[in-house]
Amino acid sequence: MIELDRISKKYGRKKVLDEVSFTAEKGQITCLVGINGVGKSTVMKAIMGLTPVNSGQIRIDGQPLDKRLYEKVVFIPDTLTMPSHMKIGEATQFMQDFYSNWNSQRMQELMSFFKLKKEDRIGDLSKGNAAKVNLLIGLSLDTDYVLMDEPFSGIDIFSREQITNVFTSHLIEDRGVIITTHEIHDIEHLIDKVVLLDQGRVMKEFSAEDVRLKEGKSVVDVMREVYVP
Repeated sequence: MIELDRISKKYGRKKVLDEVSFTAEKGQITCLVGINGVGKSTVMKAIMGLTPVNSGQIRIDGQPLDKRLYEKVVFIPDTLTMPSHMKIGEATQFMQDFYSNWNSQRMQELMSFFKLKKEDRIGDLSKGNAAKVNLLIGLSLDTDYVLMDEPFSGIDIFSREQITNVFTSHLIEDRGVIITTHEIHDIEHLIDKVVLLDQGRVMKEFSAEDVRLKEGKSVVDVMREVYVP
């Protein structure tokens, strides 16, 4: 389990995270939602140690953050970080050379699943295929947790459908997923837990299924109650 315990973060005088607390469990999809600028990406970067926090604690499986723990977690950002001149095959070989937890068999499955070709140059890919390569690189690592920042951003409906199918496949297996997305409708039926953020604070944390079954509401309905005065 990933635990955030009263995490706060300031940039100058601006507080971007204000005592944020929630948990994300293995085998579940936890979705961070909110309008732009509420702190979703900052939460992701804090978990990965990419941005230091001013107070609070982050624990992975009960242990404080430590570089050895990052073998358990992979972060898939909303932009492709591999150089544009690389071919897909070269990018996967680079990852295999540098990461001991690289899973070549899963990489081959993902290549087939997304219909990607090793000889294609990264700089020539469409935005949809670039998003798929991002997932290919991240999900080919054997980790317990996967963090995804806006995996559906700006891509066509067919690419979104294909990426959504990953969440119901064995390629995710029993890993814990934390995802940020504005495309709630695409994955609402897959989400286990929702964490609503506003102005750097957790406004509401709930089970998507409980809200759907007990209150007859969608995630967007709950968001509307929080964000629309």
